[in-house]
Amino acid sequence: MIKRIFRSATYHISEFFFDKLAIPQIKSERISKALFSKYLPTKPIIIDCGAHEGHDSEQLARHFPEGVVHAFEPVPELYARLEERKLKKKNIITHQLALADKAGTLQFYVSEGQSDGSSSLLPPKTHLTDHPLTVFKKKININAVTLDGWASEHKINRVDLLWLDMQGFEMQMLQASREILPTVRVIHTEVSVRDTYEGVVQYPDFRRFLETKGFSVVAEAVPDGWDMGNVLFVKK
Repeated sequence: MIKRIFRSATYHISEFFFDKLAIPQIKSERISKALFSKYLPTKPIIIDCGAHEGHDSEQLARHFPEGVVHAFEPVPELYARLEERKLKKKNIITHQLALADKAGTLQFYVSEGQSDGSSSLLPPKTHLTDHPLTVFKKKININAVTLDGWASEHKINRVDLLWLDMQGFEMQMLQASREILPTVRVIHTEVSVRDTYEGVVQYPDFRRFLETKGFSVVAEAVPDGWDMGNVLFVKK
């Protein structure tokens, strides 16, 4: 009982320092959202791409109550859960769409088993062996838009924060965002250090691409031995 209480107290203390003071956690792929406020306006326009069931969207909406979070999730079952979570925050707008490098109907590889959060526009590769309990038994057709096309349609001329969890498709989407990418201040993105999906751009090349666009790394959470992690980029 005492050990259980101690573990619980330790966990909650660690979460408090992480969430409120941005103190990094050991062996974690998470970057505290408390870091973002120093780089963003008080009313930011935020894109959460690969929103899953909306956990990060909800946290971002809480951190920036005067901003707006556009949450993109193409998988129908996950989108239904995202819609439920949206009701808790008035500043979340949901879109049952994928952001991609072209608009239209695209094939999507759906993950299940241990994780339903690994679905991608790219077919899995070493993800299958690194995470054998996560399987990809089905492919579905989803609706996709480009960030530039969507922004133009909705009369949005800037995006302050891109929160990207696209399972390897982040760079392809950004390369197609010639109008909006120059307006972005902060990018939080998942990165791969192995060929997790077919055609994935690994972190070193992805980092060089963003550096050519004026971004620099301010935080990395890519634990040793892991196949993926997250990196926070800020416009210089």
